[in-house]
Amino acid sequence: MQNPKFDILCFGSLTLDIFIPLSEDGPIAIEQALEGPESFLKVPLGEKIQVRHSLVQAGGGAANTAVGFAKLGLKPSVFGVIGDQSYQGFIYDQLHEHNIDTDYLTVAKNQSSSFSIILNSWEGERTVLHRRTVCENFNDQTLLKAPTTKALYFGHLCAGNILESIPQFKGQYPDTFVAWNPGGTQFKLGFEHYRSVFPEIDCLFINREEAEAFTGLKAEIHRFTDYDPVLFGREVTPYTAYEPQHLADMRPLADKFLKAGVKNVIITDGRRGAQVFTKTDHLLSLPQQVPVVDTLGAGDSFAVGFVAAALHGENLAQQMAWGSFNAASVIQKFGAQPGQLKLPEVEALTSAME
Repeated sequence: MQNPKFDILCFGSLTLDIFIPLSEDGPIAIEQALEGPESFLKVPLGEKIQVRHSLVQAGGGAANTAVGFAKLGLKPSVFGVIGDQSYQGFIYDQLHEHNIDTDYLTVAKNQSSSFSIILNSWEGERTVLHRRTVCENFNDQTLLKAPTTKALYFGHLCAGNILESIPQFKGQYPDTFVAWNPGGTQFKLGFEHYRSVFPEIDCLFINREEAEAFTGLKAEIHRFTDYDPVLFGREVTPYTAYEPQHLADMRPLADKFLKAGVKNVIITDGRRGAQVFTKTDHLLSLPQQVPVVDTLGAGDSFAVGFVAAALHGENLAQQMAWGSFNAASVIQKFGAQPGQLKLPEVEALTSAME
């Protein structure tokens, strides 16, 4: 492919995100379930609750990743559904501020755009209230008629058959780099549904619980003090790392994806870090030891850093480092985008490793 129009096309949701931080001394409380690990927000009904501040931005997987790629020196375009009524202008303006192309968005007639209200607890966790806008015109033809690009990034897609058309797209443009972060809709369809898609995926990003749901397998948990590079990968953590109490042996999960044809399998596990698997390598990157303000966007930012490093020609260990640095920066700020690193920032951080 000569002189592609874009560096990367980002497929996924586009939303108006309203972030509201909750105060520990406010009327909204967190209650632990009597049985099990679940916690619940307890909100008093009938009250008008004052909040100290909020953040409103264009969000969703497509917007968050496109902004991240733009900050890391790439030229992205977004692909998703946007309503022609409320929020449309705000979302366009936010994307254009980062020089993100919006010419290929699918407009849902007589609908408002998707929105999310994110309630962030003082412990760094969140509860999300959302409404998703869909449109039948966002389908396989959206990909097959897409402009030329070096890479494709797919977030969670809840409608259409876009993912199933990846093999046909790759038949036209075999050198296109493809990254995929699947979601609940894909897990419900099942592993076998994507047999023809897996061989076209260069990077699969998935967390441990999702990988278990997708494969039907279970990772075995071990104590961190029993660290073994055979079980957990060769550690390539380039900073002062948080040391978890346990690590998971993800090899059976990754092996199923690798045997299905995926080139790189990246499985994240929260504060247990991330493991990357190829046919010849298995690396572990533990999370950076930083104060956590908000975990929203951590997964997307890790994937953005990893893919951007790959497109910039960095090796596998550097790809892990870019992802780790980006995720660590994001969770120190409120919202999914403010903490995303710019290219000079991540280059300075990784050059300090050498």
